[in-house]
Amino acid sequence: MVGSELRRDPDAQPGTQIKPVVWAAGALGVCALALAAVAIPLDAVVFGMPVPLAFVLGAAQPAAIVLALFHPRSAAGISCAAVFVLAAAVGDVGVWPVSVTTLIGHALLVGVLGAQPSWPVGLWCWGGGVVAAFGAAALVPHTTSTGAVIGNLFLFGSVTAGTFALAMFVRQWRRISSQLVQERRLSADEHAKRVIAEEKTRVARELHDVIAHSMSLINVQATTAQYRHPGLDPAIGAEFDEMAAASRQALGEMRSVLGVLRSTQTDGELVPQPGLDRIPELIDSARRAGVDITAHGAELLDERAGSEIAGIAAFRIVQEALSNVTRHAPGARTEVRFERSGDELTITVRNGAPERTANPVQGGGHGLVGMQERAAIVRGELRFGHLDDGGYEVRAVLPLHSNDSQEQDSS
Repeated sequence: MVGSELRRDPDAQPGTQIKPVVWAAGALGVCALALAAVAIPLDAVVFGMPVPLAFVLGAAQPAAIVLALFHPRSAAGISCAAVFVLAAAVGDVGVWPVSVTTLIGHALLVGVLGAQPSWPVGLWCWGGGVVAAFGAAALVPHTTSTGAVIGNLFLFGSVTAGTFALAMFVRQWRRISSQLVQERRLSADEHAKRVIAEEKTRVARELHDVIAHSMSLINVQATTAQYRHPGLDPAIGAEFDEMAAASRQALGEMRSVLGVLRSTQTDGELVPQPGLDRIPELIDSARRAGVDITAHGAELLDERAGSEIAGIAAFRIVQEALSNVTRHAPGARTEVRFERSGDELTITVRNGAPERTANPVQGGGHGLVGMQERAAIVRGELRFGHLDDGGYEVRAVLPLHSNDSQEQDSS
């Protein structure tokens, strides 16, 4: 069975869409031309007007219909004046004081004005046309019976009023339809947010099931190693203790990440985590793990000197950069340098060429992307790349105060 919706070719170019106002202007232009083509010969032949006058008056109302899309007040004034002048120029020949073409032209104009946001101009145009028709009937000498004149005026007023009411109904219907479309979009956005929240919860649950058990097992084995092996070398026992501490820290941070994933708040990624004051510990831990590392400017890492968000970003960037050195440049000399310039902290992690070939890491990493995102959170910059000597450098410039902190300080 053929589906109710056709699938579009993603490579196909979208067709040109014409705006509704263009369609409306085109349709009104056709109506205006048709009305002028009937009104000009009718005024000249049937009502006996001079051809130049018939041309001007016959084209006035059709032109006002198109003009109403751009200058509603001017169009209303032209049409009301045309109602009076046409009645005065025709006299009491035929249908008087409002001819059929005048009735159609003024009704179309009132409808166009009533369908626009400036609908009060349409109401004013309807009242002005009725007043102009009554004025012509009262001021212009005529031989038409009073009953015929009153019937003509009543028909003119009721038809134009009905057209205005219909236009108001169409305008209101369009406004309600627009509100319904907006509400549907809002409902779709809420549904998308709910789907994202459910997906985050599912990911958090899977992360917990996959990682928590293994990390807990590592922690238990590392903690009990010296008790299960009484003759263990003290240096090896110290390494097991560090492994246990690192696994406990990893478990704590994983619980924080799981809390973020389960949260529906969009700013959950900025929850408190290790900051500037923990960076020296991170460097010492990397040094104990065998990385030949030197640090300069660590005394500038004062937690009180910056916002918590900036501290988190700095810690994670240094952590990921040192992890990359361990994975991709084993045995390379590494230098970590911190510099302060006003309210900015510059972090440079530079390593030389690796002493031996690193074992390939399965799967694609996202460390560099993550560091860029961390820097972008605090509106900082991050650059990285290979050096001429075969090494690698990561350089981050981080404002120590976020925009929110600055606004609070200024207030």
